[in-house]
Amino acid sequence: MELIDCARCGRHVTSEAPRCPECGADPRTGIATFKRGEMDRVRICQGVRIRCLAIFIDFLVIAAVTLVASLLVYLVLLGGGSFAEVGKGPSSWPLWVAACLGAFAYFWWSEAAWGRTLGKRLCDLRVVRRDGARLGSGGAFVRNLLRVVDWLPLFYVLGAAVIWATPKNQRIGDLAARSAVVRTKLVTVSRLDDATLPVVPWSTVTSSRRAP
Repeated sequence: MELIDCARCGRHVTSEAPRCPECGADPRTGIATFKRGEMDRVRICQGVRIRCLAIFIDFLVIAAVTLVASLLVYLVLLGGGSFAEVGKGPSSWPLWVAACLGAFAYFWWSEAAWGRTLGKRLCDLRVVRRDGARLGSGGAFVRNLLRVVDWLPLFYVLGAAVIWATPKNQRIGDLAARSAVVRTKLVTVSRLDDATLPVVPWSTVTSSRRAP
């Protein structure tokens, strides 16, 4: 079955789909078809709570993979007699280095390829550029490289503070990559003129509405 890019949001959909599941538009024309009265689907920037849930799920996935991988490596080394000498045990620093590199690759590749990690997918979140375009590999690299800054002093305290302080709910990595974490919701069209509503446009939509 042929896949096409939705003309409104850029999501891959089948060419026979009458409506894009992401933005509610006709994927061939980009014209919104999901309107009921004065309602339409929009991308709303998300705050700390739902993003914390998503990152918690991702860390569980990374921890599980790291645990299984480290156990397999230990068993292989043990079977090869690497720890046969008295007092000789495994060093933990290679494991931590591999885990950090693996975590970075997981976030970078997932957000560059799909705009979302497993945790974000389960929480119905997506990372996009502020102009509505796809994040891309460069933006995903910058965004995730600065996680170490957002983590300071511990458990994303600085990142959470910046999210609360910015109109588009962006952490430092988002500000540097010009990205935002959004969730698609059905809202009344009149709310789009509300300057307090943190909305990111669809990738192909040009509107005269004021962007907060």
